[in-house]
Amino acid sequence: MIKICFSSTNARAGSWPGAAGLVAGLLLSCALLAAPVELEPLQVGGRDIEQEGPQATDTLPKERIELIWPTHPAELFGRLPGVEVTRGSGQEHLTAVRSPLLTGAGACGGLLILEAGVPIRPPGFCNANNLFEVNLAQAEAVSVLRGPGGIGHASGGLHGVIDIVPRLDLSGGHNRLSMEAGSDDYYRLTGQLAGAAGPGQLGADFTAVDSGSFRVDEKYNHQLATVQYAAGDWRGLLSAARLDQDTAGYVLGRNAYADPVLRRGNNNPEAWRQADALRLIARRQWLDEQGGERRLSLFARRSAMDFRQHYLPGKPLEHNGQTSAGLQLDLESAGGWQWGADAELFRGDLEQFQDRPADDAAPPVAAIRPVGRHYDYVVDGQRAGGYVAHRLEWSEGWSLRAGVHADWIRYDYKNRMAPGNLADDGSACDMGGCLYNRPASRSDDFFELAPEFTVSHRGAFGQAWLRLARGFRAPQATELYRLQRGQDVADLNPEILDSAEIGVSGKQLFDWELVAWFQYKRNEILRDNQGFNISSGRLGQRGLEFAARLPLGNSVELGARGSLARHWYRFDRSLDGGELIQSGRNPPAAPHFLGSADIVWKPSSNTRAELALEHTGGYWLDAENEHRYGGHSLVHLAAGHGLTRHWRVDLRLRNVLNRRYAERADFAFGNYRYFPGPGRSVFVVLGWRAAPGD
Repeated sequence: MIKICFSSTNARAGSWPGAAGLVAGLLLSCALLAAPVELEPLQVGGRDIEQEGPQATDTLPKERIELIWPTHPAELFGRLPGVEVTRGSGQEHLTAVRSPLLTGAGACGGLLILEAGVPIRPPGFCNANNLFEVNLAQAEAVSVLRGPGGIGHASGGLHGVIDIVPRLDLSGGHNRLSMEAGSDDYYRLTGQLAGAAGPGQLGADFTAVDSGSFRVDEKYNHQLATVQYAAGDWRGLLSAARLDQDTAGYVLGRNAYADPVLRRGNNNPEAWRQADALRLIARRQWLDEQGGERRLSLFARRSAMDFRQHYLPGKPLEHNGQTSAGLQLDLESAGGWQWGADAELFRGDLEQFQDRPADDAAPPVAAIRPVGRHYDYVVDGQRAGGYVAHRLEWSEGWSLRAGVHADWIRYDYKNRMAPGNLADDGSACDMGGCLYNRPASRSDDFFELAPEFTVSHRGAFGQAWLRLARGFRAPQATELYRLQRGQDVADLNPEILDSAEIGVSGKQLFDWELVAWFQYKRNEILRDNQGFNISSGRLGQRGLEFAARLPLGNSVELGARGSLARHWYRFDRSLDGGELIQSGRNPPAAPHFLGSADIVWKPSSNTRAELALEHTGGYWLDAENEHRYGGHSLVHLAAGHGLTRHWRVDLRLRNVLNRRYAERADFAFGNYRYFPGPGRSVFVVLGWRAAPGD
């Protein structure tokens, strides 16, 4: 009998929802399920990103993550080809994988973020800043599949899939603790504990950050924790995250990021964000009587966030939350067949409330943004899906893999206010009605198929492959039900991306990979000049990616990776705000070149050092291609040395040349806008770890 204990709660952001109950449930569940039988590790396919291809993937292993020791996701993902993560304020960020930076209407949900192969959020309720909910710095590995997720990956794997693998080794002797201090009042405490517990092994990882900033009124507290229990063929994982942040907005004016006064300013000292997330996974992996591999994953998730929308007139408050539970089943036979099934139930809610008059806007703008509730709705949803694939080895070195993933999603939307664009009290706004329009309660269904076909060859040179794949993502709840002006119904289609890639890789003398790709995206969701959410955008994309790692003797290793890409509109449209899209123009925030290189020196197992270069090429700031950011290059340095058998010290120096640059740039509302990057920053880590035999 399987018993999983959960604690339900309606706690809002700023709390740890049901943490004690979920921890107890996790430990009790694994204890009841466990048998003191150790099996060899299984490698069941489907959800996992295959490290050996044949597909465009790259992985940062634990050793590389610990050397980078990121304070923000941008520092980590800058070391992967074809991937860009830009830093906003605090832990905020935007992400791109073989795409322009995903921002604005239609941006959220274009990437599937997994933890141990399970999506960290239900469909329809993503957050563009989702990476602050996962423990990146203490991960066993971080892998990225570039291009459509395809087989085994549900709605959301449109441009790519990111998988964060929690620590695998839970045996004793790996306990550690570190204390870190850095520039701009940055402090971090991390710990890793593991050991025997009953019939299995128990492990816990945690990190707590208290950070200031070089900007006025910008700071954050960030806590992350993972607890795991493994016994026999069962493993349980509990993950928790909490962020409490005082946010800084854009600095305004051409090249304001380089101005010594403007770059430190904050035009939005009233902005803040509080968010938390909790996820539980219980997984069993086993072999059937015929030797086929099986994996069952049961999961539950809860997240909530409150923040002030400082970028809108009236600066309304938003609360949103999501609760979900489901399962994944993966089966792989010795004959090359793979099957999988998904099912989950989820509920999401959103409320937007303006607590003050919009005195910061012109009277006509303020008149259509009344004080009170603008939106208040709940969405109950269901998702069911599955995949089937077959791998055929038809001659020496040649293989073919083909399959399809199906996904069905249903939203049952309930509007908890009067429908239409009335004020909270039922009165009508001047100027033709209130801005925010609430659709009447309704239901929406989406069903899509994502086929994939890959042919590959392995030989003495390495391997080569051709991959054809489709990715899709259903519209997000906010795109369907958070409407404006006269739009009563958003009739949106799932976004579809078709991709073809040709890749070659090898390990002769050094590891290398070269991939060429072409993508066509349709039904891109955007907001037109009437303020309507529509799904009529089309985008062409092509690029070339490379990565190489070359050993130079026994102690030095050189690495380089990068991507050349071009993205262009394949339609004409006038957008909200007056911008005009014309076919052939480039979308904003789409650098033609991204690259990084590093040289690592390890004279002994006790000492290591790294010199790294990161480059972001220039890009357009607007859809009309009239304003541009020139790009930047940064140099970083890291070094560490073991002082004794237990103690070591690590030093990181970021932006060694003290370059003035923009983490992110755009042009909107008639002005250049930037998130300025920090100057030269120093971080010192003092760490203790258990030594073998302790």
